[in-house]
Amino acid sequence: MKNYKFNLNKDNKYVVACSFGPDSMALLNMLIEQGYDVVVAHVNYHKRDVSNFEEASLKKYCKEKGVVCEVLDTTNLKVENNFQNWAREIRYNFFKKVLEKFNAKAVLVAHQQDDLIETYLMQQKRKIIVKYSGIVEKINIFGVDIIRPLLSFSKSELLEYNQKNNVPFSIDESNLTDAYERNKIRHEIVEKLDPKNRAKILDEIYSKTGTEISSRVSFDLDEFLNLDDATLTFTISGFIERESSHKDISKSFIDEIRKAFKSKKAYVEISLGKNLIICKDYSRVYLLNKKNIVNYCYKLNCDDIVDDDLFEIDFSKASKDRNIHEYDFPITVKPVSKNDLYFVKDYEVPVRRLFIDWKLPHYLRSSWPGIYNRDSKLIYIPRYREEFVDKHQSKFVIKFIK
Repeated sequence: MKNYKFNLNKDNKYVVACSFGPDSMALLNMLIEQGYDVVVAHVNYHKRDVSNFEEASLKKYCKEKGVVCEVLDTTNLKVENNFQNWAREIRYNFFKKVLEKFNAKAVLVAHQQDDLIETYLMQQKRKIIVKYSGIVEKINIFGVDIIRPLLSFSKSELLEYNQKNNVPFSIDESNLTDAYERNKIRHEIVEKLDPKNRAKILDEIYSKTGTEISSRVSFDLDEFLNLDDATLTFTISGFIERESSHKDISKSFIDEIRKAFKSKKAYVEISLGKNLIICKDYSRVYLLNKKNIVNYCYKLNCDDIVDDDLFEIDFSKASKDRNIHEYDFPITVKPVSKNDLYFVKDYEVPVRRLFIDWKLPHYLRSSWPGIYNRDSKLIYIPRYREEFVDKHQSKFVIKFIK
């Protein structure tokens, strides 16, 4: 068999995602034999009759090898919406906790060459625009650094390795059926590839490169609509990947976004998955994670100063220029309610009306600050302007605006 030495830094500790399947067990055994410092992370979803057997067998193997095995048991966790999406999220959150607990460098995942080819062929069949072909060796998902050291090994090579080295493993019987599109591609195409055609497909995969991915999350509407399909796809999928996990974006979905954003509606919101949205908000486009909508509450005396990720506030030298007087202290800075009333030129205006007049982006409306006096009366709201030079002597800087 080919040389299976890994080019990883032995000064680092790594977390190995292990299901007790043949691929992950081959990876784990190779790492142990090569002297890497590893911790095993296993998730028991209890979806198959052999789930507990696999967990027990993996624990036994790790104990024999002197390796720590961290297990997430999902028995008491509530499945939300789509099982696959839910499982992916809890899995990577678990990996992140294990990484932090053991101060490890990255999570090693056992995707191998057959997985690479299967994914590429599925991308081709579905005619989707992707920023990379197949599977990449290194990626960040849910804030977790992922490394896939086995992409140069075929499935048959890993099975041969396990047999020669007496590595225990279990087979997931659901992978043996053709009920799923991936399984059908695996059994009817990938497993029947001769060395010449396998090499041809791999050359095809490695020769394709994607457009540079934009990490921007805010665009002028006209600028956004003038981006080509590939750049739009890579921008959106890159955002999803940074916030959650990989998702392929179809040409029809890009067309849907373009059509929706060309409408005369001031606000259009399209879901990109759990908590993730892309929205047209007046003349701007935003990619947002609703989990990141900020909430806060500051109680301040006249000489208090704030300087953090959300605000820079200093009313110690002046405050009357914002209608804040000595008798108003202590004041409270918190998200203003859209139902509150605010005095403008001696008459009361609903805050929601101000938001509309200012064209305040919708993503800011639940977080926009108001200042309330000691009697909980709203006495000041900073006006929203896209281009604004603050000439006040007092300091009230909102930092969370994108």
